[in-house]
Amino acid sequence: MNSKKITLRITAIVMVLALAVTATACSGKKPKSTTATTPSTESEMTTTTTTTEATTTLKEYAGSLPPNDVNKTWDESNLEAETIMYCTVSAGEFLNVRKGPASEHPRVGRLSRGQAVKVVAKTSNGWYKTFDGFYVSGEYLSVNSPS
Repeated sequence: MNSKKITLRITAIVMVLALAVTATACSGKKPKSTTATTPSTESEMTTTTTTTEATTTLKEYAGSLPPNDVNKTWDESNLEAETIMYCTVSAGEFLNVRKGPASEHPRVGRLSRGQAVKVVAKTSNGWYKTFDGFYVSGEYLSVNSPS
């Protein structure tokens, strides 16, 4: 088999894999491993396995969030400066954004792993207040982006 045919086959396989990954990312489904087998000589086969993870950001509200109408019954301390923090939940999981600093408060949105959020205050129970007045658990935030 000549090198031009091999190059064309490899290119076709890469394109099929790219389309599969794109389709998976757009569908919101969990990505799967894809295996492609390419003949390198008449009697030898090479197998390449590629695993790609799609990232998803869920937005319950298009454009803007509703006002936070929960009566404040907790203490919070303003941070010295607005701070960018990153969501550190496990891959495929989401961190709930809530109207107050506890899981009993209504959810208004979600953050995906690695998503940045600007925080302005911290409550006594370890939750952070976002710049727009909502709350996320400090247990799943870090000043460093997860790898």
